[in-house]
Amino acid sequence: MHKEREDGDIVTHVSETEARSGSRTRVTRNILVVSLVLVIALLAITMGFGFFETGQSGADQVNGDNVTQATN
Repeated sequence: MHKEREDGDIVTHVSETEARSGSRTRVTRNILVVSLVLVIALLAITMGFGFFETGQSGADQVNGDNVTQATN
């Protein structure tokens, strides 16, 4: 890192390695992949319980009543 004067201001220049400020590891990528898989699994389980535990919704009842009234 070095500082220079440009147009009356002091400007700091850093190298590519200093700007990145870290090493490349697979830890971050692994955490993201595992987290994504867990979120998808949790969503699938939640939706599965919702589909299997829901009997008849209010919209189904209204549609049934409309069919009954239409046939009378």
